[in-house]
Amino acid sequence: MANIAYLLVSVEGEAPESQRSLIGEYASAKNLRIDNYITVELPSQRKERGRRVKELLAGVNRWDVIVVSDLAALGDDIADVIAVVGDLLERGVRFIAAKQEMDLNGVGDSSSKSATALFAMLTSVEKEVASRRVREALAQKRKEGVVLGRPRGSLSASKLDGKKELIIEYLSKGVSKASLARILETSPTNLASYLRTRNIAVSKKDPAMRKDASPKKVVEREVPPETPPPVAAPVQEVPVAQFHEATEVLLCRQCGKNIHDPRTITCAGGYVDYPNGESHPRVPYPRHETERCPKCGVMPGGFHHEGCYMERCPRCGERLVSCGCRTRGEADEKSSGEQSRSVRYLP
Repeated sequence: MANIAYLLVSVEGEAPESQRSLIGEYASAKNLRIDNYITVELPSQRKERGRRVKELLAGVNRWDVIVVSDLAALGDDIADVIAVVGDLLERGVRFIAAKQEMDLNGVGDSSSKSATALFAMLTSVEKEVASRRVREALAQKRKEGVVLGRPRGSLSASKLDGKKELIIEYLSKGVSKASLARILETSPTNLASYLRTRNIAVSKKDPAMRKDASPKKVVEREVPPETPPPVAAPVQEVPVAQFHEATEVLLCRQCGKNIHDPRTITCAGGYVDYPNGESHPRVPYPRHETERCPKCGVMPGGFHHEGCYMERCPRCGERLVSCGCRTRGEADEKSSGEQSRSVRYLP
C-alpha cells in the first residue's frame, strides 16, 4: 500500500509547487501521509496526454491511494475524467482530488457509487448540450441563407497534390499504378481517385506499338513542364534489437519512470510499512557495486524499483519480496511452522 501524489503539469511553464501546496494542505487537514510526490509533464496534444495518464496509472495496484490536485488535470472533458476515475475504482484504488475534496474509496463505497452515477449523468447532459448548440447554430445559418457544406464541384486537398509532376513522370515511364502507390506510400484506391479527380489519364497503346516495350503515354489537359524526378533519399535501416529497446516501456508504480530507459538511475525513496505499524526507510542498492542492478537497472547508490527481488528488507536484511516481514505479524515470526508467502517479482 502506497500513498502517491501525482503533480500533473500540462501547461508549458506551469510550476508544480502550487499543486504540491494544495495537496499538502488537504493531507494535513485529513491526517493523510503522502509517501511520494511524483511530477509528470504531460504532452500538449489531447490524445497523447490521455494515453500518458492511462499509462501512468496502469501500474497502480489494489489498496493504493492516488492523490491529484484537481480533477481537470485528468482530461479535457467529463468523459475522459470519468473513464480514468472509473478504471481506478474498479481496481479497488482509493482516489482523492484535493481541490474538489473528493475521496472515492472503491466500487463498494456508497459515496463512490453516488459520485459515479452523478458523473454519468453529467456526461450525458454535456453531450446533449453540445449537440443542441450545434443544431441551433446550423439552423441560424440556414435561416440567414448560408449554404452549408462544401461547394459542389470543389476538390478536397490530397497528400498527393505536391507530387503531381512525379506521378506523371513515373506513369510516362511505364510504372504500374500498384507499384506507384507503393512508391508514394499510399493506397491504390487513393491514387486512382487522385488520377480521376485531377483529369490525369493513361492512354491505350497504339496497335503498332503493342509488340515493343515502349512506355505508356500520359494525357493531361494541362501539360506540365518537363522536370526530372526527384531522387529519393536513402532510407537508413534501424536494427531490430535497437528498435524494440527504444520502444519498450515499463513504468514503475513507485516513481512513474520507465524502467527500461537507461537515463533512469534510481527510483523514488520512501518507507517500507509493516503490519505492527513500523516504518523503515528503504535500503538502496550498495554503492560499492560496479554495475547497474541486474534486475531493475538502477545505478549503485540508487533505490530499487517496486518489486525488484534485489532490494533488501530494512528490518531483517533478507530479500524484501520473500522475507515475509510485510505479510505476517511478530507472533507469526516466532512460530516455526512454514507459511505460504506472497512473492511478486519485477517482470
